[in-house]
Amino acid sequence: MRYSLKSSPFSLQLSAVLVILFLFPAGLYAQKDRIDTFIENTMARQRIVGLAVGVIKDGKVIKAKGFGFSNVELNIPVTANTVFKLGSVSKHIIAVAIMKLTEEGKLKLDDPAVKFFPDAPSHWNKITIRHLLNHTSGLIRESPAFDAMATQPDSLLIRAAYKDTLVFPTGTKWQYCNLGYFMLADIIRQIDGRSFSEYMRKEIFEKNGLMATQVTSLSHIVYGRANGYLHPGGDTIVNALNYVALRPSGAFLSSIDDMLKWEMLIQDGKVLPRNKWQQMWQDTFKINTTDTSSSAVYYGYGWNVANYKNRESVYHGGSLPGFRAVYYRLPEERTAIIILTNTEPVNTTPIAQGVADLL
Repeated sequence: MRYSLKSSPFSLQLSAVLVILFLFPAGLYAQKDRIDTFIENTMARQRIVGLAVGVIKDGKVIKAKGFGFSNVELNIPVTANTVFKLGSVSKHIIAVAIMKLTEEGKLKLDDPAVKFFPDAPSHWNKITIRHLLNHTSGLIRESPAFDAMATQPDSLLIRAAYKDTLVFPTGTKWQYCNLGYFMLADIIRQIDGRSFSEYMRKEIFEKNGLMATQVTSLSHIVYGRANGYLHPGGDTIVNALNYVALRPSGAFLSSIDDMLKWEMLIQDGKVLPRNKWQQMWQDTFKINTTDTSSSAVYYGYGWNVANYKNRESVYHGGSLPGFRAVYYRLPEERTAIIILTNTEPVNTTPIAQGVADLL
């Protein structure tokens, strides 16, 4: 098979990839089922280069499988061990670290942020840890100093936001705020004494057997790392931009196998007590206060909470150049669907909901 190359040396016709990407799915000899067919059809329709799916139903893993390619140029298929960027799916994991510190008595959710940033301006005085977790602080979405292609300490980015006024009075509205999660990462560093990366590696990942999960790094060797792709138009795909900056708001790399382990830790009340887990999706703020419908979305600690076909859904998406992900939970049914992809643009939430419908 010949690829039709475009002007970029890393461009190729997506249609050529789609012809072959289903010939080599991970778990080649696994029985094909309705979920597989749905995923394959969705990948063709959304032009997804590679995708991994994990499904837990009634507290049991029923699927962990890869489709398509993790690296087109090297012809490497996606497997359940392929490592993807999680994007903002990372937020709830940072929230877990914060909750762990509260459980250990080292932090309170009502602690003011200025306790950790004493030189912050006075208009930050009412901001608490809870406000940072649920995006109600009133802070701007991004630090004005953030540069995706530069390595900068979190403290520099946080202080760069001191000169900005609040978007709204603290606690009165909801607005997505990555800066707040930079602050949470720095608070973890200040309390523990180790770097944010080291704390997460030692206390959250390694202690819980998540050996493929790690803070994003361009220099570290990451076995099974997926390459990110985007399709700028037509049938062409190109390599996506690879951010140099570590963004605590979308910090982590992981695999489907590790995310399924993580879900079972949640269901079994590990890492945190069950009441702490539940607090993360029960202590919420309505995203759109004017929405009085039954489908209104609320936000907890790194989780969206909504009603999906009369079922409580707890979920979060993730987005970085070349990667889209969603972690979708139906906690009352002990069910979870996790979708990791290495392509943009992709709408992952309907994929997870489609799988939920098939269950």
